[in-house]
Amino acid sequence: MSRNAWRHLTRDQQEVAKRLTKGQISLVTISGWGFLASFLAFLDELEFYALLGMEGTGFKRVMIPIARLIMTYQLKILLGIPSINLVPTKLFREIALLKLIGYTTTQMQVGFCERGNLAQGPMHKNTLADAVERLSAEELERLFNETACRLAERGFFQKSKGHFALDATDLETTARCKDAGMKKYTERKVTTDKQVVEVERYAYGFKVLIVYEVRLRLVVAAKVVPIQKHESQFTLTLVRQAVKNVGPGVVRVLLIDRGFLDGQDLWVLKQGMGIDFVVPAKEDMRVTADAQGLSRAEADGEHIIPHEHAGTRRVVKKGKKTEVRWEGQVSLVGIAELRSYDQYGDAEHSKHANRKGFTGNALNAVVVTKWAGEAYAVGKEKVFLTSLPITKPLEVLDLYDLRSLIENTVFRELKQGWHLNKYPKKTEAAIRGHVFLTLVTFTLANAFRTALGQELAGRGVRRQRAEEESNKVIVFADDFYAIFDIEEVFILLGVVPQQCLRAEPAKVRRRYGLISAA
Repeated sequence: MSRNAWRHLTRDQQEVAKRLTKGQISLVTISGWGFLASFLAFLDELEFYALLGMEGTGFKRVMIPIARLIMTYQLKILLGIPSINLVPTKLFREIALLKLIGYTTTQMQVGFCERGNLAQGPMHKNTLADAVERLSAEELERLFNETACRLAERGFFQKSKGHFALDATDLETTARCKDAGMKKYTERKVTTDKQVVEVERYAYGFKVLIVYEVRLRLVVAAKVVPIQKHESQFTLTLVRQAVKNVGPGVVRVLLIDRGFLDGQDLWVLKQGMGIDFVVPAKEDMRVTADAQGLSRAEADGEHIIPHEHAGTRRVVKKGKKTEVRWEGQVSLVGIAELRSYDQYGDAEHSKHANRKGFTGNALNAVVVTKWAGEAYAVGKEKVFLTSLPITKPLEVLDLYDLRSLIENTVFRELKQGWHLNKYPKKTEAAIRGHVFLTLVTFTLANAFRTALGQELAGRGVRRQRAEEESNKVIVFADDFYAIFDIEEVFILLGVVPQQCLRAEPAKVRRRYGLISAA
């Protein structure tokens, strides 16, 4: 796909301002999100549009270019439109944005064919939902992976400290969702008579697993699987894909959720791929009990290294009583060269675990004995396994705390701000398509903000939309367009409001080469 096929319009504030003052404009409309024009230009520079020229094996007839269908769905995601039913009123009325991705005025008025009776927009809403469903798993994964590769090639990971998180989240549906997975779990409930009972529950749907650069907020590998599949089945596949996407040496430390814990996988990560890791140990593991016991032994500065962070003293009132809390106070112990995790090794190593004279491979641990001033009960201390040195155990714990960012800045943001769990159709294919296109768009948006070094890097998409979507007007003049504040438009037309809140008339006139009024 050629660049000009997409970017047939050129943004030129000066040229459009000049034509506006002469009454030579072809279209004016309210901007749905001023940020999008710059974002589309960023995609152009990234040559992202070239990745959209996919074959579309699931399409029997292609009346609308597949690339344009994908970009249309990405606009839906960026504008925060949760339901496919809202597309005609929330997206198809944004004429300026549709023109920016290649739709003609005729297509927006009457559609692409004479079939059907469209009240608004270039296509029926179901056409867009069907398009997402028809993209194959291979095409979607290729699009995502090539996007990550493109970002790496452009240097987006040069400032990375090499800290990546590996995590998963459930995407629940109903039992009626076609090809949905199902898992059974036990839920504890307290009855009205204060009895604790266990109730069997069923969850239907899928889960998405991702590898994520915790500081840059860039997703570099992803997979969608049935909800009952265990995360540990996909650890090495995901990490290898992440390394392939961003290049060797970028992924240096992996912060892993407990669900991915597997000794052989950890061994491959460290010994086979040169990637260090930090992962919480499970409560019923022998290595957990050993680490907890050693944390209470006398420190020797080599194998048992205690550390404490004082935190901040805070007095909290509870009714008439007050109590002292220590925010940030933590006590922990680094344990070096534990050898009781039998599964930490290659497949042949674990086979000999029960033999006499078996010696396990060395692994380090960090044991948290006190948190926020409260000591854990004996045998309940939190244990983290790591291949990193533990001479300064607090640094290892602080590093793992970064993994919590994946909950707040990825999964929560994706579900609440990007509507990750609002699917266009209740089928496996549609959900997979929606998830991958959302992840691609989310990652590109974060890359755009990081590349430009804007303050937007620390803001969520919901706040950004709210700030950008008001008071903006897009003006088209033949092959040029410009984005103005509504006050700027009135000033350029010579109708200056008596009170301007966002624009200064004299500065606007100077900016666009107009003679300032006396």
